[in-house]
Amino acid sequence: MIYSVWEREYSGPEFAAVHLLTVDAYALQHGEYFGPRSNAFHLMRLCWLIELGGTERGGSSRLHRRKFEEAYRSFPNLAPPEDRGALTVAHVCGLEEPGEHARKVKEWASVVWEAWAEHRGWAREQAHRLFVA
Repeated sequence: MIYSVWEREYSGPEFAAVHLLTVDAYALQHGEYFGPRSNAFHLMRLCWLIELGGTERGGSSRLHRRKFEEAYRSFPNLAPPEDRGALTVAHVCGLEEPGEHARKVKEWASVVWEAWAEHRGWAREQAHRLFVA
């Protein structure tokens, strides 16, 4: 299912605008497959995208990348919540209209962000440190 959503998002810029939200939401619901620091990374980036107004292209400067690469080694292995959110990739699968796709991806990502309440403080601190400061 996720591959069909990613294929849609790679089909053009009108769908690609929410690709990072899709990646982060999916990874946070299936994090055990992506490595020990994956949850920390995706939660921090989800915070940056949802709460701090980050964009698909923002935060990719050489300075931000260098700060991130240095910080990543110290990211903790965040244990996932028991309930990772009621919405899943199925919420966005098969949508043909870019606006509806974007809206549904944002709903999904917001539900996942809320599900990770225990670690949101850490994610905010890191997002501010690595992307805002």
